[in-house]
Amino acid sequence: MRDAIFVDVGVLLADVLYLFLAYFSAERIMVWLEKYEFLKFVGAGVIIVYGLYTIISKKSPQVNQNIDLKQLKRPNAFGLISKGIALNAMNPAVLAYWLFVCTYQVKGHNIQGVNVVIFFVICLGTMFLIDLLKIYFASKLKKKLTPKNIATVSVVVGAILIFIGIGLCFQDIQDIEITDVEMIDGN
Repeated sequence: MRDAIFVDVGVLLADVLYLFLAYFSAERIMVWLEKYEFLKFVGAGVIIVYGLYTIISKKSPQVNQNIDLKQLKRPNAFGLISKGIALNAMNPAVLAYWLFVCTYQVKGHNIQGVNVVIFFVICLGTMFLIDLLKIYFASKLKKKLTPKNIATVSVVVGAILIFIGIGLCFQDIQDIEITDVEMIDGN
């Protein structure tokens, strides 16, 4: 459990790095999204395709290997934190997630000043807390993670991603309808 917590600290540090990168890029992305309306649909399409991939892809269960844990060298905290940073930094979905959060939540809702800091501290704190809970319950859930349950979770997660992607495609429809009605009425 201690090793997993150090890896998670590394993941958190990589999230902070990506968060800063995304935050300072979000304004430019908002300009691009306003100028090139189709980019919203491209992003939504990527989310939908990833959701479909999550549903369709077959997860093969890992084979249990008998490893003598006493012979393994215990890694130090710095190595574990570095591993967490590397694992998170190599995942392009992390940057995409923070770009989405910064673009739609912070810039889209015009969150400013100390509220931005509070928002991100709550986001990162919640993610870290959930990771700690996952670490704690991982050994307890190990017996319940049958191939059938893993497939069910994949379908649920894929369906949620598809729903989010479709929601992104249609989020501006109400605004468009109101604008069109105002133009017809001349107001």
